[in-house]
Amino acid sequence: MPENTRYGFPIEAWETAKQQANALLEERARERGTITYAEICREVGAITLKPRSWAIMGFLNEICTEADAAHGIMLASLVVRADTGMPGAGYFRNAARLGRDVSDPEAYWRSEVERIYAVFAPER
Repeated sequence: MPENTRYGFPIEAWETAKQQANALLEERARERGTITYAEICREVGAITLKPRSWAIMGFLNEICTEADAAHGIMLASLVVRADTGMPGAGYFRNAARLGRDVSDPEAYWRSEVERIYAVFAPER
């Protein structure tokens, strides 16, 4: 794959898409909500993502890695499957790669979501 692309998308468009996704996720966090994979793929306009693709997994992993470095949270924890209301398996693999204890996936995820809400939607 050429160095100036990510999953076949031009780097500039990929980065713009991440900015769009971050804005969506921060908005959902302020609302104390979540967003489905299909919704985020529809709402991000800079590139065309598909819910069940390697590109969306890499995209969300980058968002998590960057938010982890900046805020100590995995912002893409708010992206969930429509059928289960929780993230997919790739999310938990990335969380483990970032050093998180995912031995109880649901408990870990619920805790991470609350941490995100605390950053973006602090209780008044």
